Amino acid sequence: MTILVIASIGATLTFSQGTQLFVHEESAPQGALLTGNVKVTQFDGDGNIIAYRQSENHIVQTGMEILFGQLFNTQNDTYAGTSKSQPLSHMAVGTQGEWRLLYNDTEMRRPLSTDLPACVRTLFFDIDNSTESGGGESVTFGPDRSAGTCVAPNCAAQMNVTAQTSFTGALCGGSGLTIDEAGIYDNSTIGGNNMFARNTFGAVILNMLDTLQLDWEFTFTDTVP
Repeated sequence: MTILVIASIGATLTFSQGTQLFVHEESAPQGALLTGNVKVTQFDGDGNIIAYRQSENHIVQTGMEILFGQLFNTQNDTYAGTSKSQPLSHMAVGTQGEWRLLYNDTEMRRPLSTDLPACVRTLFFDIDNSTESGGGESVTFGPDRSAGTCVAPNCAAQMNVTAQTSFTGALCGGSGLTIDEAGIYDNSTIGGNNMFARNTFGAVILNMLDTLQLDWEFTFTDTVP
């Protein structure tokens, strides 16, 4: 008699009554990968692009807690019923991006609202990969693995979401302050510590008629080869 036990680490363990008592067969690592980046675009009063920045996303420790709060908030007392079980909703910009990114960051180094109180966190809207067909989350597959032809286990699912918002020069500009960091949060309260991610980028100066648009892109990919 042979009993197969499929381990969560992607290995197959075989127990047998034959001469080969124990066999451990390693398989390729499997899991999911969440990546992201931030695109920062500055427009002048006529809608012309006058500055563009792009840099990688940095999810902080609190962000990990928020993520798991979404997945397990009915099972884990640490997050259930707390603010960490709320979805992401707001972005903010700041002025001290020269500080390096740290895993335990809970706020930007200096939110722009510290110097310009009217420049508050702004509500964003998200665009997923099925917006063109009427909205709602959808899963796509790799270029060689369309939904109609992929055969398990060679199917890699991928979900793409872009969170977008804008900051106006009327509220966040005209002061000569350099803007070089951004944060994404699950609340609108300045000083609240539920920051999901922080990002730094090359400085821009927002004039009174300018607009600064943030596109925070997230890609969640199944890494099965």
